[in-house]
Amino acid sequence: MLPVVEGAKNICLAAYDIGVLTFESVGFAGYAVRRHNLLFKQFFEVGNRSLLIVTVFGLFVGLILVLYGGDQLQRFNQEKSVGLTGLAVVWEFGPVFTAFILAGRIGSSYAAEIGTMQVYDEIDALKSMGVRPEAYLAAPRLLACCLLLPVLVTYADLTAMLGGAGMAWLSVHVSPSEFFRVFFQYLTFKQMWHSLVKCLVFGGIVAMTGCYHGFKTTGGAEGVGRSTTESVVHSLLAILVADYFMGRILLALD
Repeated sequence: MLPVVEGAKNICLAAYDIGVLTFESVGFAGYAVRRHNLLFKQFFEVGNRSLLIVTVFGLFVGLILVLYGGDQLQRFNQEKSVGLTGLAVVWEFGPVFTAFILAGRIGSSYAAEIGTMQVYDEIDALKSMGVRPEAYLAAPRLLACCLLLPVLVTYADLTAMLGGAGMAWLSVHVSPSEFFRVFFQYLTFKQMWHSLVKCLVFGGIVAMTGCYHGFKTTGGAEGVGRSTTESVVHSLLAILVADYFMGRILLALD
C-alpha cells in the first residue's frame, strides 16, 4: 500500500506544480506577445512542422473509420448513414489523436530543450540576467499550443472527412455528396464548441507538461532522456483523463 500512497502523493504534487507553472505562464502571456519573435518561432514549430504528420493522420483515420464502419452498416442496409462516422472524428478522434501527436512531437521537444538548458545551467543564467524562465520559455509555448491545436484539429477533421468520403464512394458506393449531407445534417454547433474547448485544454496539457519536466530535469544526458520520456507518457495519460472528465461535464451542461 505504501508505494501506492507514495505514487498518489507524487502525482498530486506534480499536478500542483504544473498548475502553478500554468498560472504563472498565463500571467506572462503579455510578455510573450510583446516578444513576438519568441511566439512566432513556437507557432512555426507547432504549426508548420506538424502539418505533414497531421495530414497523414487525418487521411488514414477517415479511411479506416469508413472502411470498417461502412462494412458494418452495409450488413444492415444502412450504408447511406456512413457519414455519421465523421461525428466520431469531430467528437473524439480529431482532438484526442491530434493532441497525442502534439505530445509526442512537441511536448517531448519542450522537455528535451528546456531540460538541456537546465542541466547546463542556462536557466540559472536567465535568472541572473533578470529574465523569468516562465515568461521567456513557458509562456510562448503555452500560447502556441493552445492557439494552434484547434487549427490543427480542424485541419485533421477536414482531411479525415475527405478521406472518409473517398472511401465511402469506393467501398460502399455512397457518393461524397450523400456522405457530407448526412454528416452536416447531424453535426451541431455544440459539438464543434465541445471540440474547441477540448483542444484548448489539451494544448495547455501538452505545453505545460513538457515545460514542467524540462524545468525539473537533473542528472545530465540521462536525466534529459528520462524527462523527455516522462513528459510524453504523462501527457498522454493526462489527455485521456481530462477527455473523460471534460466529456462528462460538457454532456451534463447540454
